[in-house]
Formats: sequence, structure tokens, C-alpha cells
Amino acid sequence: MSFIQHDQTNTTFHAGWFLASADCVRETVQIAANHAQVVTRADGTKYVPAGAVIPANGATAKGLLYEDTDVSTGAMPGSIVTVGVVYEGRLPAAAVADAKTALKGITFKTEPAITRPNFN
Repeated sequence: MSFIQHDQTNTTFHAGWFLASADCVRETVQIAANHAQVVTRADGTKYVPAGAVIPANGATAKGLLYEDTDVSTGAMPGSIVTVGVVYEGRLPAAAVADAKTALKGITFKTEPAITRPNFN
């Protein structure tokens, strides 16, 4: 449910880029316009980044936002991952211990280091 446009001046990632596996369960919820991780761009538009803990990064956590969601005009519907395996380092902000406990269906994983061969 992303409403963010991709262009040359803004970096956005594809939906679910923080997932370690395509297997996940999502549900639609209302994303608050005053979420703690709202990002405001130079042109004044506002969005909550993919991977943000919804509704808040704490004991009330229900899921991780699947894709960037524009909240410039107020609260908007968004898709959250409620069951799945995610790379913890790809989240826009680390999930606190209470959020990890509340997100019972989410498994947090460290992204493996990849050594690339040197062909020189």
C-alpha cells in the first residue's frame, strides 16, 4: 500500500526488502501520521519507512511495516508483517526487547556476511 514514488533524489527500498524469506503473513492496519519514525522529505511529504515497528516500538508491537507508506495527508492503511523471518540489521530502527517479545510470529536474524571473490 505504498504511495511513495521512486525518483532520483529519494532512496526507497522495494517492499519487504528486510525479509529473509518470501514466506510471511501480512495484514492491513491503519498507520498513524504521527508515528515515531515518520520521515519528512525536503518537499514536505511524510512517510513511515518499511520495517518500522507498528503501532510502536515497544510492548504494543503488532508487526513490521511491509513497505514505505505515505502519511502526508494523515493516517493511511498499510500492510504489516505479523509472521516471518527478518534481517534485523535492515530495519530502519532496532526493535527494542519489549517489541521483540510482543512480535511472537517474527524471527529476528542476522544477515550473513558475504565474501565476494576478487577477480583482479
